Amino acid sequence: MASPPQPEEPQDTMALYALGALDAEESKSITERLQAGDEASAGELQQAENLIALMGHLAPAVSPPASLKDRLMVRIQNELPPPPSPSAIRAGLDLESLDWVPSDWPGVNVHWLRQDEATGSGAVYFHIQPGYSAPSHRHIGAEDCLVMQGGFRDRRGEYHPGDLVYYEPGSVHEDFQALDGEPCVLFVVYQQGGIEVI
Repeated sequence: MASPPQPEEPQDTMALYALGALDAEESKSITERLQAGDEASAGELQQAENLIALMGHLAPAVSPPASLKDRLMVRIQNELPPPPSPSAIRAGLDLESLDWVPSDWPGVNVHWLRQDEATGSGAVYFHIQPGYSAPSHRHIGAEDCLVMQGGFRDRRGEYHPGDLVYYEPGSVHEDFQALDGEPCVLFVVYQQGGIEVI
């Protein structure tokens, strides 16, 4: 028994289906026919997809407007999260009230939280005068350094409040300089021996 004739569809229906532009009911009807193995519908869909693919090649090349890059950069900038807040980093800690002790390096004071001679690890705050340049040194073990206030630069980059910097064991730290402005305060956790001046 032959299937009843289907009502004729407008010629552009399959193209609209290929583009995903049909309403839910029309799209469902075509999807059901394709899933049922309707070869005529499958052929029409293939032709529509081929035609759509060719249309992209027929359109003339158009340069984007000159203002597009500027608009895009403004949009990206507006979507970036705000920089970390130094006051949020210092919550519950008054840096000025710490007992700062002069270090072996003039211009650098320290406040020890923990120092374990057996493992060579420790946690310490550094208070570094603006513009101070540290001697080149090697990190014997790993070191994590959180900028609490001010900032510094070295050969790898420039760091500000909220930046966390990791130095691998054996890495050489050269060209350290505290930024101008307020003193640089760092919270440093190191493992297996700290540093050696080179």
